[in-house]
Amino acid sequence: MPKPIIPESNVIRKNWSKVDLKIALCYPNVYRAGMTGLPIRLLYALLNSREDVACERFFIPTRNEKLVSLESQRPLKDFDVIAFSLQYEEDYINVLRILLESGISTRRKDRVEKGPLIIAGGPCATENPEPLADYIDLFVIGDAEPILNELIEKIKELRNPMRRIEEFADLNGIYVPKIHNSPRRVWIRNLDDAPHPLAQQVPLVDARSPYMPIFGKTLVVEVARGCNRGCKFCLIGHISRPKRERSLKRLEEIIEEGTYYTPVNKISLIGAGLSDYSKIEDLCEYVVSQGWKISVPSLRPDRVTERLAKAVSKGGQRTVAIAPEAGTQRLRNAVMKGLSEEQIIDAAKILRECGIRRIKLYYIIGLPNETYDDIEAIINLSKKVARLGYGNKSVHISINPLIPKPHTPFQTEPFASLEYIRRCLKLIKSKLSRDPHFVISGIAPRHAQMQAALSLGDRKLGKAVELAARYGGGLG
Repeated sequence: MPKPIIPESNVIRKNWSKVDLKIALCYPNVYRAGMTGLPIRLLYALLNSREDVACERFFIPTRNEKLVSLESQRPLKDFDVIAFSLQYEEDYINVLRILLESGISTRRKDRVEKGPLIIAGGPCATENPEPLADYIDLFVIGDAEPILNELIEKIKELRNPMRRIEEFADLNGIYVPKIHNSPRRVWIRNLDDAPHPLAQQVPLVDARSPYMPIFGKTLVVEVARGCNRGCKFCLIGHISRPKRERSLKRLEEIIEEGTYYTPVNKISLIGAGLSDYSKIEDLCEYVVSQGWKISVPSLRPDRVTERLAKAVSKGGQRTVAIAPEAGTQRLRNAVMKGLSEEQIIDAAKILRECGIRRIKLYYIIGLPNETYDDIEAIINLSKKVARLGYGNKSVHISINPLIPKPHTPFQTEPFASLEYIRRCLKLIKSKLSRDPHFVISGIAPRHAQMQAALSLGDRKLGKAVELAARYGGGLG
């Protein structure tokens, strides 16, 4: 057996002669990004739970290593099925680069005779599959769990699925670009009944390694899925309804079993609108009472309580993110954020008093009917937060342009001009960059513009992605 590219816990290696289907699970970015979240871990567990399937993982090389699977170090062209997890639009170019570097035809019409079958899923597939529709054979629209086994059985039944690709349209949640069918989104009804990976893959590397996931060695636990808030700019709030929760009892079982099999000392709690979870305080207190460190994503200011903040702080987290989104009440109301300035300030104060040393504030610029007064309000609100006792470089402001997303109320809004966005950023930086409290970051305006195009684009845009992949260019 070859030396592992990345040493990991809980790697699954199967004898290929004893399985019917070899599936390459591809994350079109580096290992550190792909193994920070749950999707790759979940799909890896689901696929390998079947005795007739061998699933192996691929990532974009981090240190110029070969583009081969982590498990057996076989090339991509040796697999029957290639499955891409599409989490971010800017990774589309990497999808095609992976195929090109593996000697696989990018266009689906050129793979009819010899395959392999290429499938894609994830939020970007549900959002808008059209930019990659000339390159991907099948898209999964919605959650994987309800359709995965049926899809695998169909692939096995057809033997040469590329020649009978139209028959996949009979499955719920499967979009077949060749025939432009209109599938309904599939979604898991009860998260307590849904499988959750317990023996998770964790890199056995130094904390400073480029292979270390963003939140370190953690057991990733999905608390909830979907969001009912309906913020006008948010894709997940409109394509993943209804909100579903795991029970506290089931989550405690997952954590207890998961930490038995996975060598970690931290629990990473994830889920859209995590702080809306009905038992969030109980859950966080349970985690820290068992001696585990804790990691939570952005918290809604109106859900931050002293009890929650103390649990998060006791669990070792020292930076917490909140998302005011806008500096004025008028704009927060317009985007249906439903937050007052008092709630934002109170949340930041509670967090600081309970031991949180750093705070991250997310803002959106380029919103409909925005004025420079709204931009000035971002500056003023941020200063009010900083005055609550946060130290130097302890208030991180992330400022990003509005990216209109399909299925949201803002899908028909124009992307703000690059000139306007740059003027807003210049204004904010001129007022805050000399203040030692602040660190300012955000997506580059050109990259945001490309994300907007890819979110809303059609098949014609795919040609630009292909050209960039072939000739080594970027999209920004």
